[in-house]
Amino acid sequence: MNNTLKLTAVSSAALMIAAAPAMAQGGPTLKLGGFYDQKMSVQSQDSAAAVQSDVDVRNDVEIYFLGAATLDNGIKIGTKVELEGGTNDEGQANGGGNTVNGGGTAFDQIDEAFMTISGSFGSVKVGMSDTAAKSMTTGLQAVWASNVGENATFNFGKLFVTPGTVSGVGVASQMDFNNDGEQISYTTPSFNGLQVSVGYAQNTFETFDGLTTAALGLDGDIFDIGVRYTGKFDDMSFKIGGGYARANDQTVGAENDEMWMAGGSVRVGAFQVAASYSKLLETKIAGATDVTGRDNIELGLRAFMGPNQYSIAYTHSEASSTVSTVDGDNLSLVVLAMRRSLGKGVDWHNTLYYADLEDGDSAPAAGAWTSNNGFAFTTGIALKF
Repeated sequence: MNNTLKLTAVSSAALMIAAAPAMAQGGPTLKLGGFYDQKMSVQSQDSAAAVQSDVDVRNDVEIYFLGAATLDNGIKIGTKVELEGGTNDEGQANGGGNTVNGGGTAFDQIDEAFMTISGSFGSVKVGMSDTAAKSMTTGLQAVWASNVGENATFNFGKLFVTPGTVSGVGVASQMDFNNDGEQISYTTPSFNGLQVSVGYAQNTFETFDGLTTAALGLDGDIFDIGVRYTGKFDDMSFKIGGGYARANDQTVGAENDEMWMAGGSVRVGAFQVAASYSKLLETKIAGATDVTGRDNIELGLRAFMGPNQYSIAYTHSEASSTVSTVDGDNLSLVVLAMRRSLGKGVDWHNTLYYADLEDGDSAPAAGAWTSNNGFAFTTGIALKF
């Protein structure tokens, strides 16, 4: 059975389950949700990074339209549409766009739009959404689990400039090859704390309307799986797990792009420690034989103290490549943060970064900018609706 038939069979099965019987209790409902995070940052880094502003005022805004219905047989159907804020293109290349966490050039008005069908059998999700592995493992990544301030993954590039000779490194990437493309995933019920989620996407395009992956020149046949186990002993609770993702690279002669990660966290009383490791392997378009990998090690500590939370997180990212100018490039990042609850759904957060980017080439070109390091500080107030 090919991938198309498999996808059709799973989708049809989910819809058949929901349709028997097809009456909703009281009819569907629609609610609003979302968040608004207003932030300001200051930064200081090597003089060669003068293209980055010393002061940055930005926001991260999303409004959610949440639909829900419960059928007579107990099946729950939910829908979610995420409307991005800050997407006004004022005719400038970088004017007002918001792809993730403020700033960007794609002006993606709708972030995700999907349906879930859930019951005692688990949950099926269909639409433009996060992958199965991403949903299952993001909370296991140490920087995500431990940072109570600004999201380091989404905002690092807004604060620090990466030298042109440094590539193949990044901050705690999530397991996501399809970038909110149309996909289907299935998540099992929790079996004494153990859950498994698997997913498939034809390609990375949000609305490819039946066009083939080859016609669009996009990575395709994206498969991913995530596993998570949650448990508790006395006053100690923990989460462990991992995931794997694969995408068919359309470059002639290229191998599949792959990513996997493993991690977890343990909380005892007011303190939580977390650690994770992830690896990315992908073929660069520059040449089918040029394979670049990225290894990320993440560590974190988080403290819960009444209305306040404090955290320190560390990540080291290093490129391994058949290309000598890329191999050994690395990033080290330390993130100190605090968050204080000002009331229900209102938080004040502060984040201090230290970043160090280095070119791993033992013989860089004369006069090349091969490193950057510096500090940045962000403060903001976030409302969750």
